[in-house]
Amino acid sequence: MSSLKDCLPQDTLNALISAKKELQKIVPQRKKKKRKAVLLPIEVGNIYKIEADERNGITPPPGRKTWFKHFAVMGIADDGSVMGCVVFDSEMNREHIEPGYEDFFIPISQGTYSFIDHDSYLECLKLKPATLMNIRNGKAEGRLTEDDLKIALQLTKRSNRNSIITLRTYNIL
Repeated sequence: MSSLKDCLPQDTLNALISAKKELQKIVPQRKKKKRKAVLLPIEVGNIYKIEADERNGITPPPGRKTWFKHFAVMGIADDGSVMGCVVFDSEMNREHIEPGYEDFFIPISQGTYSFIDHDSYLECLKLKPATLMNIRNGKAEGRLTEDDLKIALQLTKRSNRNSIITLRTYNIL
């Protein structure tokens, strides 16, 4: 199989090569621009899988310093630096809750939220803080359904473990 340059007369090929060199001198070469990552806005109802620890109100299992958890944003501070979130839990952690607090756990279906491995709960008892860096370093997983978001916000506001100051800090009231 022959190439186009094999089929052209030598003087034509030389003229094309010369013209190409002249054009390269005149027309500046375009540099490939690096694409900037598009940062999607953080909104109430968005769900992120983040690496959490005690600073986020999460106690990792023994022998671990951090633990990956799904955080659903319930509110955002005015400056956007920190979010008040509720977390997905595999089960109700009964050793940390008093009788009557079961009402603050919303059953969550794996069929509705395909990124979770099994049916779980959304714990609305106490808001957990997540910084902007936690969120940006995490993985966006989706959004709460409108019904789940509405119920989660109602329960979050109703819980006596979330002070009025905390709720105002995250613009939930």
